[in-house]
Amino acid sequence: MLEFPPIHGSLVPSETMARVPEETLQQILASTDIVELIGRSVKLRRAGSNWQGLCPFHNEKSPSFNVRPSTNSYHCFGCGVGGNAFRFVMEHDGLTFMEAVKRLADAANIRIEEQVWDENAEKEAKHRTLLIRVHQEIALWYHQLLMKSPLAESAREYLKGRGINSTVAKNWKLGYAPSNGQLLRQWATEQKFGKQALIDAGILIYSEERGDAFPRFRDRLMFPICNDNGEVIAFSGRLLEANPKMAKYLNSPETPIFSKSKVLFGFDRAKRHISKAGQAIVCEGQIDTLMLHEAGFTNAVAGQGTAFTEVHAKTLKRQADEIVLCYDSDNAGFKAAERAFQILAPTGLIIKVATLPAGEDPDSLIRKQGPEAFKALLQSAQEFLDYQVDAAASRRDMGEMRERVRFAGEMAGNIHLLESPVARETAIQRAAVRLSIPEDTMRQLVARAAKQPTTRNPRDNAKAPTPGESPGKQLLASQDKNAILLTRLALADAQVLDWLRQQQHDDVLRDVPGTELLALIWRGTFDPVDTVAVTVFLTTLEPDEEAALNQLMHEARATGGMAEAEHELRALELTRLLMMKQRLQTQLKQPGLDAEHTAELQREIVALHQEIGAAQKSFMKPQS
Repeated sequence: MLEFPPIHGSLVPSETMARVPEETLQQILASTDIVELIGRSVKLRRAGSNWQGLCPFHNEKSPSFNVRPSTNSYHCFGCGVGGNAFRFVMEHDGLTFMEAVKRLADAANIRIEEQVWDENAEKEAKHRTLLIRVHQEIALWYHQLLMKSPLAESAREYLKGRGINSTVAKNWKLGYAPSNGQLLRQWATEQKFGKQALIDAGILIYSEERGDAFPRFRDRLMFPICNDNGEVIAFSGRLLEANPKMAKYLNSPETPIFSKSKVLFGFDRAKRHISKAGQAIVCEGQIDTLMLHEAGFTNAVAGQGTAFTEVHAKTLKRQADEIVLCYDSDNAGFKAAERAFQILAPTGLIIKVATLPAGEDPDSLIRKQGPEAFKALLQSAQEFLDYQVDAAASRRDMGEMRERVRFAGEMAGNIHLLESPVARETAIQRAAVRLSIPEDTMRQLVARAAKQPTTRNPRDNAKAPTPGESPGKQLLASQDKNAILLTRLALADAQVLDWLRQQQHDDVLRDVPGTELLALIWRGTFDPVDTVAVTVFLTTLEPDEEAALNQLMHEARATGGMAEAEHELRALELTRLLMMKQRLQTQLKQPGLDAEHTAELQREIVALHQEIGAAQKSFMKPQS
């Protein structure tokens, strides 16, 4: 049995955790160009002094995602998300706050002086850091074995047969996992990685039957899988000798740092090229992807042995306008292309299919005929629905009207997934012409398909959040309209905020509902002139509070200055008095009140009535 050293003090956090001082947070945010940061993942276009793009957090057709350099913040007017650089990295990359802070600090070469921090957050962050370190180190070990060890001769021969030389292997850090588990034990001992760390990373599998752990990958060619930042977070291992009892490709399991439904192989290298080209090439496997890159098609990616997912679609939508599916030309390839279309179509992307010659994949085509042949294949790629018709014509008897109508019903199930009504209508017209059936018949089939429930429609499984579902939007909707306007004035004008902080606030904030956001600003101590201080203050809030205030900051600047602010505060005071009067009147109607209590309530109501009359007079705006 394999023996491993005890866990090396990295999964058990110390009693004293760490917190980043506010001054350091301000320094990190001031050193981070939020346009450049978000622009790595979202295609942004300048809109005046701001930048706009398609929101990375929900599917949309028109850009409503706004990045404002002046406040170093972002906000989506569609789904309501918003925040600063820390919040974006947390939400986009699935990191904790501390992980986001450390990543941006490293990028800005800022040293973090740690204070006290939340124990659970630090434990989680340390665990994720450990898993990434395990993957980085073992990827290097696998790679060294492939390049130098006699044990990896079969792997090198396989690569040679696929036209992959040592330069390509080095560029992609390909590796070899040995069949001898003792070698892994020795490596783990040298690196001081404990058994549990390797199990958590998916490198080892624990067997209750054996009572011990054994290597997941044995005698396999190893492809490192990276996150968007190029960090190794998982592996895909290819079997070198055919074995009907074993999968040809074996992927890492789900871990805290890896989910195969969220990661595309090669995306870390391809994303900027995809954004520049406006197009992504989607292949079936790792070798096709890396060989396309080496041949100059640097906008290629591949899934992780699973069907295309909504997350994959959103990831590509942030960078591209068009997807070219490049799958095998057999029946399995057609089905894979159709499944990918059904996921991608609702995003509004243009989906095309590059039809490979029978028996070829991108890698073999390039090796036999050169990059120009593949380039010509891309240029002749068909839109998916035309590809669907041609594929059916080669497999089915389309000479009879009955068969064409039956197939039209199958096409209708895909046409109704198209996001744009114009795209759907165009597809209906083209399908009718291609199948020689009346347009009205095709339109009726699409309408019928839209009414039928289907699990194939990704919108049924993972709907994008609507504005009403956004926590930030919900919080804004619950706020008093005068309180919201006063909040906007205070955020837009430092003089107003300074004046507001000098006013008594306990009565209004206690008695008037819907003043929660105003309270945050009224009671805050941040410097309103310092935009970095403002963004750091927002970081300390709950996500819905941060999103709501960010939306107010991204809306058109509130006008009116001090005069308008004084007017809104008087309006809130009048609201408070009216609500107090209403409460007293409600109490007066309660049965069983004695005469003394009734008289006291009546006196209070009369006094409030007089106070309300005075407030209403002062509330009236002077006529200009």
